[in-house]
Amino acid sequence: MALMVSACGPKQLALPGDPIGKAATCAVVSAAAARQKSPDVTGDLGFDDQTRILHYAMLAASDGGAFSAKRASEVVSRMGEVEADVTGGKWQALVNPCDQAYPQVKKTAGIELPKARFDAALGCYSLGDFLVKTVQTREPRAQETLSELMKMRRDLDGTVGSGLRARGASEYEKTLALKQKALGKMVKLGAPAETVKACTSRFA
Repeated sequence: MALMVSACGPKQLALPGDPIGKAATCAVVSAAAARQKSPDVTGDLGFDDQTRILHYAMLAASDGGAFSAKRASEVVSRMGEVEADVTGGKWQALVNPCDQAYPQVKKTAGIELPKARFDAALGCYSLGDFLVKTVQTREPRAQETLSELMKMRRDLDGTVGSGLRARGASEYEKTLALKQKALGKMVKLGAPAETVKACTSRFA
């Protein structure tokens, strides 16, 4: 991570040039901002905050179009490596640069799902499935949201399964490739917390 050391006090920080480091740094900044905004919250962050932090990894993982679980894991690992330097420095100065680098994270309105029903169903299924498996929280409202996503996923099982088979994807590798391609598109629509609201509204 690029650091500019000042004579005294917290370090001046700059966003790294590499995509993994940049996403990891902005995710740590987002987490620090969420904790600062709610200093009394000592437990798990809410669903919106957690998915906002996770969104940076999801975007970096979708640089090539289809979502890459390997790249997402690399971002999460890098977060642990840079956390101390970022939170120990002047991380507040990186809020605006991160917003500019990742405008999708701040997009909470005007989110439009794919118009074709199957494309929307596959995208919502893939996004919901990823968040259910990734977001770890005991925060009550977040658990309610995750329960809604699990129900949506169950409700879409038949539609997604038949649609994938109709497209010649009956083997695991082919179905995974189509789901990752759909997820790569979904993460670019806007904030995941708002995108899944659009999903549950359409497929409730």
